[in-house]
Amino acid sequence: MADSEVSNFGNNVRFRPASHVSPKDEAELINVLQSNRAGRIRVMGSKHAWSHAIETDGVLLDMRHFSSIQIHERNGQPFVTVGAGCQIKTLLAALNERGLTMPSVGLITEQTIAGATATGTHGSGKHSLSHYVHAVRIACFDATGVFAQIVDITEGDDLKAARCSLGCMGVVVEITLPCIPQYFVEEKLTPKTTIEDVLALESESLLQQFFLLPHAWTFFAQQRKVALKPSRSGGAALYRIYWFLTLDLGLHLLILLFGVWLRSRRLVHFLFHTVVPGCIFPRWATSDRSDRQLVMEHELFRHLEEEIFVRRSMVIDASHFVTDILKLADDSKHALSSSTLSQLKSIDALQDAQSLGGCLTHHYPICFRRILPDDTLISMASGSGEDWYSISLLTYAEPRDDFFRV
Repeated sequence: MADSEVSNFGNNVRFRPASHVSPKDEAELINVLQSNRAGRIRVMGSKHAWSHAIETDGVLLDMRHFSSIQIHERNGQPFVTVGAGCQIKTLLAALNERGLTMPSVGLITEQTIAGATATGTHGSGKHSLSHYVHAVRIACFDATGVFAQIVDITEGDDLKAARCSLGCMGVVVEITLPCIPQYFVEEKLTPKTTIEDVLALESESLLQQFFLLPHAWTFFAQQRKVALKPSRSGGAALYRIYWFLTLDLGLHLLILLFGVWLRSRRLVHFLFHTVVPGCIFPRWATSDRSDRQLVMEHELFRHLEEEIFVRRSMVIDASHFVTDILKLADDSKHALSSSTLSQLKSIDALQDAQSLGGCLTHHYPICFRRILPDDTLISMASGSGEDWYSISLLTYAEPRDDFFRV
């Protein structure tokens, strides 16, 4: 009899594996692989990814019991070796007790360490977490494909591949990362009219991310940089409460009400023209610990995200293109710019784009995050000497046919 149905966080992947297994140790893991070497084995983490990589009609592995955390030193440099199923939030808490943290922190902390590295999870202003992986211990089959084994990967192209592998190298058992001293981050919210204005802030805000407000078509930057004084500012606790109630909770509830439940174009426009700008206080600057300041409660509401990556030299043009297409999707009378028309014609997509007219009122801020180039083989930020920008498009609505069309 097939196991119960499994669905991911975004609810866009649903499947029924033949069996769902949670091995307790390496010996049991090897036995599972050996017993199912002719089948289709997949591994799940927190199921936060939107891809179909975990989908299987065979064995689904849950590595939750592999959650150990070992902090050690090598030539005076602190490292942590952490079990594949350990959640980021648990790892951050353990490191903080020793005055340490991870070299890069993503937007959410619910992911497992293996899932976060295998999918190229990133924050803003640093490399993806995958870039920093120093060693990977995996369970896989030998060259004959007959015998299951445990392999430690520590160098060369094998390590570059294992850092971000989507499970293709085998089942990740544990990962070794360098640690860095815990640090504090200064932050303030800064409204800007154009993307050029926002990018001009980069030199003084190396960790910043910024948002394009749909329908208002203006920006606000989360200006972030490492604090010179490693201490929490007096208003930091109040700022965290403000952020949680106003943005993590309040904004998302209004998005659900206006954009999903009522499906009101007028109210969504009102939200981004009036409500959101009124909730931003540009003069409020705070300093807090990195693992508090760099994350959001992004997992509170079920959503789906499509993430586009472009090189730093193309992010301005990409921003204009995204804006133009979203304007057309919202209003069939919108006239595309000559630049967008030219680009669409060059890839024979003009007719497809024009068919989008009036099909979708986008209801979520578009997030831009800068990622330094990764030393990996397949992460979205690898293979270039220049920085990358991710452009995130989210939706809370179902069905998602029109969102996928756009």
